[in-house]
Amino acid sequence: MAQHNTQGKKGGWAFVCGFALAFLAGWFFFGNHFAVPPLYGKKTQPVAFSHKVHVEDAGMACKECHYLEANGRWSGIPKLDKCIECHQEPQGDSKEEAEFIKNYVKPHKEVPWLVYSRQPKNVFFSHAAHLKIARFNCKVCHGKMGYNDRPPVYVYSRLSKYPQHTVIVMEACMKCHKKYDAPNSCFTCHK
Repeated sequence: MAQHNTQGKKGGWAFVCGFALAFLAGWFFFGNHFAVPPLYGKKTQPVAFSHKVHVEDAGMACKECHYLEANGRWSGIPKLDKCIECHQEPQGDSKEEAEFIKNYVKPHKEVPWLVYSRQPKNVFFSHAAHLKIARFNCKVCHGKMGYNDRPPVYVYSRLSKYPQHTVIVMEACMKCHKKYDAPNSCFTCHK
């Protein structure tokens, strides 16, 4: 009988040790203590686009490239034709602009931008509601994006392929909706 109790105690310790090991492994691989956790990958944008140059030096406003279309749809990232309006020829002497013209403008090839805000298909986000009804300006959600000299690193989950860190996080949406007393039910954003 004493031998049976010893085996039970060993089994209990094995369970506790196994649980602790699994917890630590999960914390290590899924935790946010890495700049880029092991289960995440990172990429750079195909063009070193500078919002700072366009906003500060050229005096452009966000809405010159990102705007609501007449039907209320968000324009998103501008098509190459919008860039060609100014960049048929170089506007300066930067290496990045020269590469952009050579690789995309001259061959008239759309830039394969990595979209930071890509969401699951069941999530609906309306720029129209946030700009027209809530009357937010771009900085409320996008912060200093319009003043970055280079695009942020694109960090994505190797499992889901969705972008991380710059993606719209549901908890942040809910907190903002609560702060501004906006509808906060599931079907406000999930279709």
